[in-house]
Amino acid sequence: MSVSDQPALDSLARIVGPVAERFTEAGYRIFLVGGVVRDLALSIGRPFDPAGNDVDLTTDATPTEIKRILSPLAEAIWDQGERFGTIGAMVDGQELEITTHRAEAYDAESRKPVVTFGHDLHEDLSRRDFTINAAAIELPGGELHDPYHGMIDLRVGVLRTPLSPEISFTDDPLRMMRAARFIPRFGLAPSPELTEAAIELADRLAIVSVERVADELERLIRVDEPRAGFEFLARTGLLPQVVPALAGVAASDIDLAVRLASAPGGPAVRRAGLLWLVRSDAAASLSRLRFSRADTTETIRLLDGAAVGLGSTTGGTIDHATVRRIADRGGAALVAGVADLVDNIASADPEVDRDTARRLRLLIDEVGADEDLDDLVPALSSHEVMDVLAIAPGPAVGQALAYLRNQRIERGPLGRGEAVELVLRWWRQEPHGDDSLP
Repeated sequence: MSVSDQPALDSLARIVGPVAERFTEAGYRIFLVGGVVRDLALSIGRPFDPAGNDVDLTTDATPTEIKRILSPLAEAIWDQGERFGTIGAMVDGQELEITTHRAEAYDAESRKPVVTFGHDLHEDLSRRDFTINAAAIELPGGELHDPYHGMIDLRVGVLRTPLSPEISFTDDPLRMMRAARFIPRFGLAPSPELTEAAIELADRLAIVSVERVADELERLIRVDEPRAGFEFLARTGLLPQVVPALAGVAASDIDLAVRLASAPGGPAVRRAGLLWLVRSDAAASLSRLRFSRADTTETIRLLDGAAVGLGSTTGGTIDHATVRRIADRGGAALVAGVADLVDNIASADPEVDRDTARRLRLLIDEVGADEDLDDLVPALSSHEVMDVLAIAPGPAVGQALAYLRNQRIERGPLGRGEAVELVLRWWRQEPHGDDSLP
């Protein structure tokens, strides 16, 4: 591969060309490396947008020399990764990361690398995660260095590691999660050796920080068609390492979790699908993985809403009020997500009544056509409640508003007159504290 026969490289030349010239003038070699090379290979004959891709380079220059060489060109330089040999820079509006060739090893009880710098490109490439990321393009000139035949693997659709997968996964167990993501993202089949190593070393995932595991899980969920990746996690025993609550479920139920995690819908719908069978433990599972409060709340609301929508908490009865009860926790967006999740569950689980799912969708359409599901506020304000009931501020006001909100959910939109009549009747029939005005 060269610049002349790889049109996609032209879009990078404006940015990396001047950088490469300064390195070569200083007596060093520099290479595009890793994902950017893979993505260039995938975009042969098509424009390549560097703004939407990581642009990583590797060189035989030391971090100190990298900073010195970049200084005249860069709008900004950051060195937080300097101890690992990486210098970041903003050049002509594009973020670059330039790393000194590595010859690193890993502590067997930790995934943190013991980094040593090297001068050999091929040794550096051997420490990369997969062969499809272990190729480099020398600059200037565009000569391809692909000692582990990653571009062939990309073309024929196989996922392999440059060194043996046992070494690669022992060095960094998170690579097993990354394999699960790359399999569906690039349409690859894992080599038998890679799968066997993942089975053997699945329990090493425990030494990886839960934040990084959760990040890879979320990235897999966001792949367009992630099922092959989740099947890899299930086949290798990695899935219960990620979600321990799934460890005790039957193989058929694991398959259902895989199907729901890969079904149509946004990330939250798929996340909820993965946890549907263990929804009683969902909050603990999300907390263990340290998902954000917002993501956790959204997922739990979807699970609760699906249980309501399938009649699990209403004795099998669903009606317009069911839709409003779901909306009461998250508005129209939640209702739409619950509808997607219920559809997925009904399609994947033969024990779920598909007619219930279809009825829920029909009810949602009916209610949504007549009502604003983002507006379930009572017809009376707190001041109006105090005027109508002739009471002072106090707990009874909140109780009256809660009653009216419940009536709004059960009955649908209420006019002011109807709300006044209802709250007066409620006030006469229910015992209350001494909140009346004198």
